[in-house]
Amino acid sequence: MEDVTAALPELVEHVREHATAPAILDGEAVAVDDDGEPLPFQEILRRFRRKHDVDRMREEVRVELRAFDCLHADGDDLLDAPLSRRHDRLHEVLDRGVSELTVSDDADEIESVEAEALAAGHEGVMLKRPESTYNPGNRGKEWLKRKPDVETLDLVVTGAEWGEGRRAERFGTYEVSVRTKGAGGGAAGDGNSAGDNDGGGYATVGNVATGITDEELADLTDLLEPHVRSEAGQAVTVAPANVFEVGYEEIQTSPTYDSGYALRFPRFLAVRDDKAPADADSLERVRRLAGDGE
Repeated sequence: MEDVTAALPELVEHVREHATAPAILDGEAVAVDDDGEPLPFQEILRRFRRKHDVDRMREEVRVELRAFDCLHADGDDLLDAPLSRRHDRLHEVLDRGVSELTVSDDADEIESVEAEALAAGHEGVMLKRPESTYNPGNRGKEWLKRKPDVETLDLVVTGAEWGEGRRAERFGTYEVSVRTKGAGGGAAGDGNSAGDNDGGGYATVGNVATGITDEELADLTDLLEPHVRSEAGQAVTVAPANVFEVGYEEIQTSPTYDSGYALRFPRFLAVRDDKAPADADSLERVRRLAGDGE
């Protein structure tokens, strides 16, 4: 529910030029390279968070609209209309920037479409029933995300370490934690009480330092610095306010972290701006994923 209009002026210009009628559209702002191929999701986050120097960032990170649904068009509410009809109306009200829709019940064709999307640099594809209605905020079983198998967790940032050398003024490593209690979580033993702004504690599961570019390190430092609680040498504790999506290969039992578990090969994927710490993954879920649950 954050207004990012000012940070994305080219999307405003696109809609003004190509929309043929008043409409409410659903879509995605995609960062693209000079050939129009999609860039990693983290690049678009640089634009979303930008409040100053928008013109300069516009030159650095080019953004295009990929509209894929139409909720309202020229006075007609379409939430209860089938996807196939909504997509037809989308083409009627927007003559450029509409995401391609393939209708098929052929598994081989769907696999081919997915392969093309991945080769182009997209994360995967969405599978939607042609007759499905639009349910705001809830994909349900009618819409399914299909992408390569990558195990991920949504983890709370509870600490960081300053980098070295040319990264000395940026955080280079991030301590990530699971919820030990609070909304949706079960009580745990001696978890790390890194914070309790959602009524729960946190237990560390690892440190993330890979998968982050220098530019992202600068953005993440700006994001986290206001939440620093204390410093001891290069290490800082951070109030639980931000959630990272972290990829990993395996969950192992470990005495190193106070959750009792460690992520093998953790990798930063994205900031989950859509999630609060209360929505992050719990220690109970990590136990289940590790095979220690009931």
